[in-house]
Amino acid sequence: MWTAHARAAPLEQAVKASFLFKFAPFVEWPDNGAGAGKPFTICVVGEDPFGATLDEVVRGQRISGRSVNVRRLGDSGNAAGCQMLFAGRSSSAGYAPFAAVAGQPVLTVSDQKSGVQGSMIQFVMQAGRVRFQIDEGAARSNGLVISSKLLGLAISVERK
Repeated sequence: MWTAHARAAPLEQAVKASFLFKFAPFVEWPDNGAGAGKPFTICVVGEDPFGATLDEVVRGQRISGRSVNVRRLGDSGNAAGCQMLFAGRSSSAGYAPFAAVAGQPVLTVSDQKSGVQGSMIQFVMQAGRVRFQIDEGAARSNGLVISSKLLGLAISVERK
């Protein structure tokens, strides 16, 4: 049984890495043209559950005509220039991965398994499948508009 779990975990992380990349086209950032010529940056703070998988998913890809870059920040990295911020678990005292980007147009994502709360999109496992829930109100309050298509795929949507 341990062997089956060991094989499932990399597949689960690969699916989540793919979702991260695929969320971006369904989100409208304010002043989308402001980043023209600069890479679209997906940042990972805390523990990185993806490893090289996320790099492989985005290699050679483009989002709104922009190349895609992955940046790993560690536990207390600077999130400046990130359009998307995934927060993994951390054992650091006072870990507040989304505090630095509060009120900014940065799409925040976490995994329910990590225990990190407060993201706009959170991965959850349901019936052995990777699903996600969306806090549309949090996205809106940070100037992001999430497409109705993506909202329709979520298992739940918080609209406050």
